[in-house]
Formats: sequence, structure tokens, C-alpha cells
Amino acid sequence: MSDTVEFGGWPRPPRWVWALAGAAAVAVLASVVVARSEAYHTAASSQSTSPATAPARALRPPRAGSARWPSAAGACGLPVYLPQIHLARHHAHVPVRVLVGGTALRQVTAGGAVSGPLPGLPDHGRLVTALVAGPGADYTFDVPCGSSSASPRVYRIVAGSARPLGITADTLLGGPRQAWAVTYLPRTVLTPLNGGRTVTITSKITPVADTAAGLVAVAYHPPSGRRVTVELLDPNTGAMLRRLAEGASLGAAGHIALVTMPDCGAPLTPGTCTLESIDLTTGRPTATFKLPAGRVPVSGAVFSPDSTQAAFQLARARLDSRLTTELGLPPSDVAVLHLDKGNLDLVPGLKLPPETQAGLAFDATGHWLLATVSEGNRGELLAWRQGMPGPALVTSLPGPLADPPPLLPAPSSPRNG
Repeated sequence: MSDTVEFGGWPRPPRWVWALAGAAAVAVLASVVVARSEAYHTAASSQSTSPATAPARALRPPRAGSARWPSAAGACGLPVYLPQIHLARHHAHVPVRVLVGGTALRQVTAGGAVSGPLPGLPDHGRLVTALVAGPGADYTFDVPCGSSSASPRVYRIVAGSARPLGITADTLLGGPRQAWAVTYLPRTVLTPLNGGRTVTITSKITPVADTAAGLVAVAYHPPSGRRVTVELLDPNTGAMLRRLAEGASLGAAGHIALVTMPDCGAPLTPGTCTLESIDLTTGRPTATFKLPAGRVPVSGAVFSPDSTQAAFQLARARLDSRLTTELGLPPSDVAVLHLDKGNLDLVPGLKLPPETQAGLAFDATGHWLLATVSEGNRGELLAWRQGMPGPALVTSLPGPLADPPPLLPAPSSPRNG
């Protein structure tokens, strides 16, 4: 929707980001997502930059007597760890139309009906792994299974069909002012998808969000890249307009950026992680949030249409005593931070395995949080709002899948751009 910015999680960072972040255990978690995904070049919704730069931590061995986390075969020959879901008893009648990716680009109506593949994309052999909103149009890309060299192909979604743009990208970036195709190495290049000047950035920067105030980006500073800052860039030149904070960005929407402070360590690190919301027009903090002890964000944030809520994944403070994965990292919950009130909600009945992402978006009203998860042979579209004892099932989505399908609230009227 034109008034709903869905960034699809953190953008795919370039390879040098992973090299610089290799010293942080948070980056270990993120890099596993990348390693699983790069078998078929997944997009931004399944990959993330490190929200903090913490000292390296040794990975913990599985506990004696613990079982392997349940998994199933997914797309591209990749195994999928299965989320643990305890559904609310009633069906979620969410009054929106939603675009979802995965095995094709499809539309889910308010009644939970799933359309056939929208025309314009290949109907087999590729996966739709990114969806972003731009002014007057939405954008997507698809990627092949089993290829280490093929690049994602970018499409413009107009009037219910996808039109190829003849360009490739490492990730897509959406926003109310512009949508971008982003490529990395040897330098970061942002190509505007609805007309305008291509922007080339020579410094080590990962763009995070396009906003009315400018481009929000994470900058990595020499010599080791361990110093990380959040900056506001001129969208016409890539020049820095303002340094916003020390730390890393979870995302931005409207006039607010949500930033993790340097005290945010890796998962399983004692201590408290601090988040700040920053006014992009002034560069000043508007609020500070202390997360529960030992808990740190492990995904990017998506925002409600009025930018008063941010949803992201929050690692648990302890390992699961019953189930383990190779890395010995904790599972995560989906959290909703109310930026205007300061309170934090954890979505009950949904536990995500370590190294696993969910697709997240708010509906146009901001009352419903939507989530997609992968079950390997299918996906699930879930909906939750404050006060519910667990998420409700909206519908199942076609598989096989590796990562959860990206999702985007559809516009209330057709776009004809």
C-alpha cells in the first residue's frame, strides 16, 4: 500500500559485511540464514545485518539428552526447522488483501482464499523471495534453485500482473518516496525503479530504508569495521546528511528510525539491550527502550502504517532445554514494540527455531500483525492482534519452501503506473 512501508526485513548485505561481522555471535546467527539462503540467492526478507557488534562467543554444544529440533524437507533441497505454533481457536478474518511470494506471486483475499499465480513471473523453477512497496507500484524479484551465479530478476507489479524490468539486484528497498534495486561489490549501487538517478556509494554502507527524510543506512568504519553507525543519506547523491547514532538500525518508517545501541550483545549474552527511536528530521532520540534482560533483536523491524508500532524477532535469553540445532543458539519470539507508549508485547503461541526468520507485516489498520512461516512443504499465513492467546491461521500457502514467503499488504485500488 502506498501508506504502508514494508521493508521485508534487513536488506541483503554485501560479502564484506559478513567478513566484518564475523567476530560477532549475532552475525553468526545471521550468516547461517545467509548460508542456507544463498543456495538459491534468497532476498532481503530472509537475511540480516548484525544489530550489534559484540565480542565473539563460542557456540554451545547440544545439551545431553536433548533432541534435534524438528525439521522437514523444503525447496531447493534445503531442510527447514519447523516453528512451534499454538493457534487461537477462531479463524482470523483480516479485512485486507495481501500479496505473498514463495512458489509464485499470489494474492490472499480477506476470506483466506489464495489466488493462482499472478501472470508475468515464471510458474516453476524459481522462488519469489522479495516484495516491497514503492510510490504507485509494488516490486518483486524471483530467484532460481540450484544456481550459484544467476541473479534475482526484478519485476514491477502493475494492475495484478508482474512486468520484468530487465535489471537484476542483490536486494530491493521500498519506501514512500522511491523503490530501489540495490547491488553490492565492488561498491553499493542503488538504481531507482520508478525513474531517477542511479546512486553509487563507495564507502562500506548497507542501505536499510527509504524515507521522506532520506535514505537510512548502516555504515561500517575501518580499520576492522567493528564501529557501526546509523546515517541519513541524501537519496540523490549518497552523501551523508546526518549521523544518527552509534549502533545499528533495525529499520525506519515515517520520520522514525529504530536503532540498537552498542550495549546490545550477542544472543545468550548477559545484560540489557537498549533501543532508541530517532526523529529523522532532527536527528535526536525521541524515546529509549530497555529490552528484557538477555534478549536481543535477531531480525529487522517492520512498522505499522502510523509508525507507532515496530515488530521484529527477539531471541530468548536461554537455550531450549529440549531441542537443539547445530549452532546451539536460542529460539526467538515475535515482539511488538509500541513506540508511543514504550510497552513490549510478545506474540504468544509462536516460537521460531534458531536461525529461522518469519515474514512480518502490519495490515493497513495497524491492528493486525501478519506473519508467514515455512513448514517445508507449505507455508502458513498467520494473524495476531493484542489480547489474542495465540496467532490465528488465515490460510496455508503452496510449497515447497525454504524460507517464509515475503508478504505485502495489497493496495486498496489497482495501481496503473
